[in-house]
Amino acid sequence: MPSGVVNVLTACLNFVTTISGTYAALKLAIYAIGYMQKNPQKIQEAKDGMINVAIGLAVCLSSLTISQWLQGNLKF
Repeated sequence: MPSGVVNVLTACLNFVTTISGTYAALKLAIYAIGYMQKNPQKIQEAKDGMINVAIGLAVCLSSLTISQWLQGNLKF
């Protein structure tokens, strides 16, 4: 693949990772407020939400790591 295409894909992936990190921080803050409520249902929803945010962030960061590894090993 031409290096221009690889650079564009890398830039897009970095942008998506930045946006997802910001969104994850915002959602974690919202779930943390929900976790401090006295309502057991809200606490359970906050726990489930935090797990979902962690999974989504792990998927996003692993895709970034895999793409960087491929670039380094395949000399793109």
